[in-house]
Amino acid sequence: MPHTHAHSKAEACHDALEAFEREHHHAPDTHEKARLLSETVKEWEHEEVAATHPNLTQA
Repeated sequence: MPHTHAHSKAEACHDALEAFEREHHHAPDTHEKARLLSETVKEWEHEEVAATHPNLTQA
């Protein structure tokens, strides 16, 4: 999954689904989609916090 910060969660999810289909040559099944979207949202939120609160991520 690329680490380019999308402008919204929806955009990040859309990009992740498109990337999955390109890599696997099929749409994700229900379980794959749930896992992919969960991981994408988690990563997007982590990147959003890092971008908006850089002092919290410095340790």
